[in-house]
Amino acid sequence: MEIVKGRYYGVVTGDIVNSSKLPAGERQRLYDEMRAGSAELRQFFGDSIPMDVDIFRGDSWQFFLTRPADALRAALLYRAFIKSRMLPAKLDSRLVIAIGAIDFIADRVSESDGEAFRLSGKTLESLTGHVRMRLTAPHLHNADELDAIVQLLDVIARNWTPKQALAVSGALRGWKQEKISTLWKNQITQSAVVYHLTAAEWQSVDRAIEIYEKLMKQK
Repeated sequence: MEIVKGRYYGVVTGDIVNSSKLPAGERQRLYDEMRAGSAELRQFFGDSIPMDVDIFRGDSWQFFLTRPADALRAALLYRAFIKSRMLPAKLDSRLVIAIGAIDFIADRVSESDGEAFRLSGKTLESLTGHVRMRLTAPHLHNADELDAIVQLLDVIARNWTPKQALAVSGALRGWKQEKISTLWKNQITQSAVVYHLTAAEWQSVDRAIEIYEKLMKQK
């Protein structure tokens, strides 16, 4: 695809925590779920995510966005999708959002190059301790504020249960409670959806994403 010089893009790079402990059959299921999550992302975000999530080294993944303002919502949606699907293992992702220039896009996203790709991968490698989500955007004047939002959301997201993550995966797409309830194999009540969203601190998450998107559109 054509890359516009001087334009900023979003790159999200991540990996699955503790996936190496999974037996072979579960690692195959993880791959299948990661592919399913890719399809959900592309369906919701449309041309903002023009290529499938690239899965490599078994548990690492990467995608890019033509609209960086979508990056936080997309990253959280992919993280929530994985957390909600991989039972009973209760897996989670580490991830880094990078905002910057891209030199070229290859047939596979992970074979592409540019500042945003390098920043995303390098920052992911530097994550330590309990931190599982960061943002790097050295050319943006409000990068520190954006990263603070991302880190605060990480504190909330890493405590989501699979059921909370499932409810959030619907709310991130703007779905009403009735539609979110259909995500369960045995459909739950709307009051149960409200319970899971409240426990997941959805109102705070939603407000933080709105602020991030507003700040990104002002850059």
